[in-house]
Amino acid sequence: MEKSIYQLPFTVLSAYRFLRRSQHWNAAQLEQYQDAQLRALVKHCASHVPYYRELFAQIGFNPANFRGRMDMEKLPLLDKEIVRNHKDQLLADNAADFGITWDSTGGSTGTPLHFALSNRSQAYKIAALLRSFGWAGYRLGNRVCSVQSYYFKKKPWQRVLRYNLLRFDSNQLSPTAIRHFLPELRRFLPRFIMGFPFDIFTIATTAVDEGTPLPRPQAIITYGESLSPQRREDLQNLWQCPIYDFYSLHEGSAMISQCEKGNYHCIDDFAVHEYIQAGDHTELIGTNLYNHTMPLLRYRIRDFVTPTSQPCPCGKPFPVVDNIVGKVCDHILTPDGRLLGSVMSHSMDNAAGVIASQCVQTAIDTVEIRLRTDSNYTQASRLALEAGLRKRLGSKMKLFFYQVDELEKRPSGKTPFIISKIGHTYH
Repeated sequence: MEKSIYQLPFTVLSAYRFLRRSQHWNAAQLEQYQDAQLRALVKHCASHVPYYRELFAQIGFNPANFRGRMDMEKLPLLDKEIVRNHKDQLLADNAADFGITWDSTGGSTGTPLHFALSNRSQAYKIAALLRSFGWAGYRLGNRVCSVQSYYFKKKPWQRVLRYNLLRFDSNQLSPTAIRHFLPELRRFLPRFIMGFPFDIFTIATTAVDEGTPLPRPQAIITYGESLSPQRREDLQNLWQCPIYDFYSLHEGSAMISQCEKGNYHCIDDFAVHEYIQAGDHTELIGTNLYNHTMPLLRYRIRDFVTPTSQPCPCGKPFPVVDNIVGKVCDHILTPDGRLLGSVMSHSMDNAAGVIASQCVQTAIDTVEIRLRTDSNYTQASRLALEAGLRKRLGSKMKLFFYQVDELEKRPSGKTPFIISKIGHTYH
């Protein structure tokens, strides 16, 4: 049975059909499935992933005796530093059998990371995302306004007739761009709006300031940064519709989504979610069930949740958390009037030797780039960093680079990627 997972046609459609069924399992069925997937994944790591072959030998771990969830604590935690320094050793020696797609992220703390995903893990991620959006009422073909990073060159938005989609480029978020975009938004009348909470909020407040009525969508789906209670209330009041929040990460190690009852569910047929105590906070640990190309077992995401034992009246078997603290960053105001937040997160992706980073705006035309680095950081790294930042900030912003021992933290324990000293703080 467990060997058969390698032969399945891992398309998005087949994954989606499976996930449509598995959301109606009971808890025992879900746990059995997780255990079977974990056993197959751990055996694969022992046979084909150099990093884990060496690790298992060092700690005396026998994968033949691994039972699944109940034995997860026998495996050490994996952090971003290990992935950064052992990228090649974490790639399976038969990775080509599963497909290799390289991706990168700056994460919620500005930590550059490159990793590989299998075809199967990508198919299941898209399928799980579509199923989660379906809990908000979304169906393929619905009119959607998407607000995120697109890098449009001519104007801040683009209409895609084939997909019933209106896209707004968050890299161009400014009062002027929004004013020109609002008539198009009103003509389009989206059924759903999806994207970064701050950007969707800013579009609405600009419309209010302009005296322009907003369309009333069926729902808003937010992702890309933490949704605070205040921001959720503001969005509901401005758009007059329910808000559904969605959490995932590029590495695919975790996924959390709100159901139709408003509760946050850990999507346990996509990944195994664990919780560990980190000081006063509960840290989320994730293991993707489908990435045999570069398995990340017990991956420390460095985001926090508040677990609860309360069942959800929706009846889904997935565990519930009350709160997620992920990407919490302020916003940079550029000299040309744009406000940039979560869209900045990929600025650091290609900087060799950067352990973690932080952008601190000290004046309208000045940003300090604070970096924790290792011996791989060079002048070429700094030039690559500046190129990535200029792509978003433009040429008028003064950039100053500093290598530091520690980065500034929030009271929540998070290290924000962006800190504003000129008033554009996270709410």
